[in-house]
Amino acid sequence: MDLSQLRKKIKDLNLERFKLEMEMINSLSRKSMLPGSVVEKYIICGKEGCKCKKGSLHGPFYYLTYKENKKTKMIFLKTAISKRAKVLNDSYKSFRKLRAKVSMINRQILALMDEIEKINTVSLSGIKEDG
Repeated sequence: MDLSQLRKKIKDLNLERFKLEMEMINSLSRKSMLPGSVVEKYIICGKEGCKCKKGSLHGPFYYLTYKENKKTKMIFLKTAISKRAKVLNDSYKSFRKLRAKVSMINRQILALMDEIEKINTVSLSGIKEDG
């Protein structure tokens, strides 16, 4: 790519990043978020002769999983709050996806800037003495 193409690509990426950032700001101002993941689990209770021993597991039960000090933690979610937790968690995941896209665009812009730097960098032998 020549210099003008590189500049145009950076301009286009900046515009795309700006749109994503506006979407993120709007998301933050109108939605609460719940980090981690809401997971659905089915369990075997361990009672003798229970239907779960034959494959009809108990559940679903909902848990919030998250990392703390490099360890996965799980919090049981009562049925009354599990749906709201799921909605809040979905908002969090959407926000993080937008954030990842912005990060990717930033890396692309930096790579293009590196190309411009290479094009504009001259060696010492390329410098001419002033008159």
